[in-house]
Amino acid sequence: LRRVNMKKLFIILILLSAVCLNAKTFIREYTYQASEADSKITSRAIALEQVKRLLLEELGVYVYSTLQSEEIETSGEVKELTAKQIEIISAGITETKIVEETWNGETYYIKAEITADENDVIKRLDAIIADKEKTKQLEDSRKRTEEALAEIERLKQQLTQTRDENEKLKLQKEYNKSSNELTAEDWFRKGYNAYEIGELDNAILYYQKSIELYQYAEAYNNMGVAYADKGNYDKATECYQKAIEINPDYTEAYYNMGSAYKNNSDYDKAIECFQTVIKIDPDYVLAYCYMGFAYQNKGNNNKAIECYQKAIEIDPDDVLAYVSMGYAYHDKDNYDKAIECYQKAIENDPDNAGAYGYMGFAYQNKGNHNKAIECYQKVIEIDPDDVLAYSYMGDAYRNKGNHNKAIECYQKVIEVDPDDAGVYYNMGIDYHYKGNYDKAMECYKKAARLGHRAAQDYLRKNWISW
Repeated sequence: LRRVNMKKLFIILILLSAVCLNAKTFIREYTYQASEADSKITSRAIALEQVKRLLLEELGVYVYSTLQSEEIETSGEVKELTAKQIEIISAGITETKIVEETWNGETYYIKAEITADENDVIKRLDAIIADKEKTKQLEDSRKRTEEALAEIERLKQQLTQTRDENEKLKLQKEYNKSSNELTAEDWFRKGYNAYEIGELDNAILYYQKSIELYQYAEAYNNMGVAYADKGNYDKATECYQKAIEINPDYTEAYYNMGSAYKNNSDYDKAIECFQTVIKIDPDYVLAYCYMGFAYQNKGNNNKAIECYQKAIEIDPDDVLAYVSMGYAYHDKDNYDKAIECYQKAIENDPDNAGAYGYMGFAYQNKGNHNKAIECYQKVIEIDPDDVLAYSYMGDAYRNKGNHNKAIECYQKVIEVDPDDAGVYYNMGIDYHYKGNYDKAMECYKKAARLGHRAAQDYLRKNWISW
């Protein structure tokens, strides 16, 4: 037992060593000389911002040089980033650790570090750069920080020059406010990073701390997104409304609020939000798509198709609009038009598994089981773990009378999801058709134990317990 544990420990150490190979730690320190206007709190805020800038600047140069010198699989957009752009975006995807800090009443000393895996940073840069809204948030955060630092310097100069006590009090208040803004931006970036790594509760906490110091529309919006991801659409909607109160033309907040209403099945309010987005920005393609979803959920497929067509007029290559329009035609039982839409989506995105899957379903409803099977096989080539494709392919094989192939497909589903009651029931039907009643009964009983109503009714009708 001791040898086995030592072996496990050795393997873990090897793995940890492998993980750390690309990790690099950057350490920087900064000493801020406090002015008469500074307290410990304002001095810390300024010192922390400055040491983070030094760290992120070094990280930006390092990652930039890596991108320029190595053959790394990434988008062309990332390779075109400057070191300064990498520095700005990295503020939202890295964590700064305070190593040491001291305050003696005159100077604030701070030492901090960032440990980053260059491959991980590049991968996250690649993901974020594709989302223009996320990139813009970090750029805006940097801009607000620079403005706050400039304002701090301006106020510091004025405070040394004025002799009027009332004016001094007013300037001091403004100085503290600008200092608070620095700290608020720091919490904002922490919230951004926590959300990106999936720590939703921490993201909400950090955004709340940012808002307590300074009212940002972006912080409210992002907090709403985190609540929505947790399934709390009421809290999400509250946050989006707060963001809109601060910035009445904030299209992203209206769009997110519409999505929250849609997910909460309040389709009329969702449509109102998407219409507001389009009034502010007539070329907002996603707003048309999601308005289409809302109309479709209300059963109004004609209005949904109008929305998707509008999205395609704005962006003829929009895959989501084509797939969604195909599904709306599908709901209208117009399978030929649906297939046309899915084919358009595939022309623009040949690896779109969803488009192939929906197209297979449309062919199946037309009775063309061979074409349906071709589509499902394509889905599985793209995503070998797509259990739904195996399940539908099993149905298509059964409809062709090929019960052996149907059973093979259903078994593939069960390998991934052993508790799929419907698949056991379907497999039972195929065994029944083959005349293998013992195997059929095994499947029906398994389906019944997993709660499948039709299997339970069948067994009860035949006085068979499970």
